[in-house]
Amino acid sequence: MRTAVIEFNDQALLIKTEEGELFSEPGFALHTEQGIITGQAARQQAWLQPQNSFRDFWRQLNQAELPGDQRWARHHADIAFAQLQSLHSKAGAPEQLVLSVPGTFDDQQLSLLMGLTDALNSRIIAIVDSSLADCLALQDSSGDLQPTEQQTLHIDLQLHQTVVSQIGYEQGNLQVKAHQVIPDIGANLLYNSLANYIRDLSIDTHRYDPLHTSEGEQAIYDQLPNLIPRFGAAPECELNIASPRGDLQLLLRKKDIESLLENRLDSLKRLIEKTAVRDITFSHHARLIPALHSGFGAARELTLAQGVENCLRYRDSLLKRNDEDSGELHRITSLKQTIVRSGRRSTDIAPAPAATHILHHGHAWPLSEPLSLRPDGKRLNISRLVDSSAALVISINDRSLTVIHRDNSIPMELPESTEAGEKLIIGDHQLLLIEVRHG
Repeated sequence: MRTAVIEFNDQALLIKTEEGELFSEPGFALHTEQGIITGQAARQQAWLQPQNSFRDFWRQLNQAELPGDQRWARHHADIAFAQLQSLHSKAGAPEQLVLSVPGTFDDQQLSLLMGLTDALNSRIIAIVDSSLADCLALQDSSGDLQPTEQQTLHIDLQLHQTVVSQIGYEQGNLQVKAHQVIPDIGANLLYNSLANYIRDLSIDTHRYDPLHTSEGEQAIYDQLPNLIPRFGAAPECELNIASPRGDLQLLLRKKDIESLLENRLDSLKRLIEKTAVRDITFSHHARLIPALHSGFGAARELTLAQGVENCLRYRDSLLKRNDEDSGELHRITSLKQTIVRSGRRSTDIAPAPAATHILHHGHAWPLSEPLSLRPDGKRLNISRLVDSSAALVISINDRSLTVIHRDNSIPMELPESTEAGEKLIIGDHQLLLIEVRHG
């Protein structure tokens, strides 16, 4: 039976199969006359149709009746099931599932989530705390994956809140010692602050308010997630916004954003100082925080698929732990680990280079940002944006292939890995994954 891992963070729910396919959807849903649309397509309508948009259904996972006339959803659980069903279908309906859930899910929500998953006709074989899953194997300076022997503070950013988990290694077990929720730090709140900063800067510079219309508001929020990797260590970042007078250029300054977010992030800084834990780990979902504020720049940042890959790597250990605890499904918050104190092995083999671009008809398209592919007869149209009407939308980050959107009615073969030399076939078109080096 095929196995997959689902990670529940409403910034980007992930499902990864044992064959290596990774699919992702932000925790947005749109109620339409035809049904419930979830993921990126719903996010692209969230500020255009706020009355039909939902983005809080994972945090408020329950069966309380929704207000108004919602033809396809009685409560948040119905909306959550629509997204769960979408992810499960994209991954090819695996028969076995490992669930990686945050510490913010209470017992009632966890029970409801298990019921929703059972309705997919897939068997849950393990449930693991997502902060533990992230920290099962952290990479040391030699490049080996090893469990950490010291206390670790794991920070995970969701759409509406931040979860700080203290992870420790005691008596052969890596375990979650405590969770603390910071409700006033969420990705949506940070994006709202950024959007307001862009609005004020646009008004001061061009006398134009880009948030004045729902179309302008949607256009700004569509660009925000792509701003984060562009900042990096750069002190400034350019942004173009559409207006009736044409495109307007803005220069965003990191120091201004840091000053703007100082008070918002103060509760997280104080919590880190209070715990006195020196090893700070940001999940991939939380990379927004160190990207926007240099005060967190010294922390470790995990890769996109770190947690789900660890669950697949340690699947047998998770099953064994579940059996040891009477075989009943429950959230696993500790796991036996063996510390390996070996330096870089002399027999190390250099890994194959990771693909950075995809080659088609002599043109190399970068995969660091979303790429949309649309077959059109003998032609293949490729664009550097998220086009939900395309046949395939993908990106590669940290050696992980992310499938943002896929049209299952069009025949395609995805690469088995993200190494250079792998091939992607879509319709009658064959593309080659390559590495492009600069300098």
